[in-house]
Amino acid sequence: MKPIVALRIFFFLLPALQLTNLQAQTERVITLEVNTADIENPNVNDFCHFLGQDPQVSNEDYTIEANIGDVIIWRGVSTSSPDDRVEIRAINHEGNRGGRDIFGSNRLGGQNGEVRGTILNRTEDGTDYKYKIQFRVYVDGRRKSGTFNIDPKIRVVGR
Repeated sequence: MKPIVALRIFFFLLPALQLTNLQAQTERVITLEVNTADIENPNVNDFCHFLGQDPQVSNEDYTIEANIGDVIIWRGVSTSSPDDRVEIRAINHEGNRGGRDIFGSNRLGGQNGEVRGTILNRTEDGTDYKYKIQFRVYVDGRRKSGTFNIDPKIRVVGR
């Protein structure tokens, strides 16, 4: 193939390649940091926060913004000891909103201590939807009694 023909084909395909890149999914890792030594129910929010969370924003008001096609990954880490584990068990859509959920399922189960979900639906008019994160804590290899819950928000802003 002549260099000029190859160059023309390249410049013809360049805009299509750029548009494809704009539609690519993004992987968003949400890290829950937990004081595993002291956490207790019902004061869960006093012992955990999200990585990068503004200290002035409560866990209930913490909001993740995402686009359709994005993959959200929830992980937990201990702020007390590298030997302690935080196991994210499930993500549950809360509320009615006509039964609409953004992941295609009202409950996402975890594997290997983390939960993954792909955004399939927009939230209505950019509305914040509540979801509950269920997690367990292991200190020195032993599970602390109970399952812990926090309920931040998610907003799907684009496609």
